[in-house]
Amino acid sequence: MSRAGPSVPETAVVFERALDQALNSQQVLDALVRAKGVADREQLRTRAVRARTAITAAAAVEYQEYLRARSAVEGANREPVACVVPGWSAAKAVLRWATAKRDRAGASDVPAGDVPADDVPDVTRAREAWELALLERGVVPFLLGRLEELLMGQRGDRTAR
Repeated sequence: MSRAGPSVPETAVVFERALDQALNSQQVLDALVRAKGVADREQLRTRAVRARTAITAAAAVEYQEYLRARSAVEGANREPVACVVPGWSAAKAVLRWATAKRDRAGASDVPAGDVPADDVPDVTRAREAWELALLERGVVPFLLGRLEELLMGQRGDRTAR
């Protein structure tokens, strides 16, 4: 069954992967060392998860391009099926053929003739661009910004004493 775009669980997985990558990046690890205990990785993770909507907005253009590329492929997959299956007997024959071909090829949830959208080079490139933008313009700057805010707050507390 095709869908218009990635599901909420799919976007959550991409966000979590970008968050893990950012938390393990040398840039954020160095900032944590410089922050000298004002926050740890789990505190940063919690703040990022709470701000997920704002963080993902940094990669909105790339995300929309990914959705556009994916929809184009899914639409192309639906068109041949609509042309090939004009009647019930043809539908049964195609179904039998698709099932036999799938069974010979190994387990797959993709009907014969369909190409999984994420396996198409244009869609793959668009998805990679989205994930990179999310990491570089969304998650990493957010984490570094939170650490900087916490450091500034800590410095402000020291000077107020």
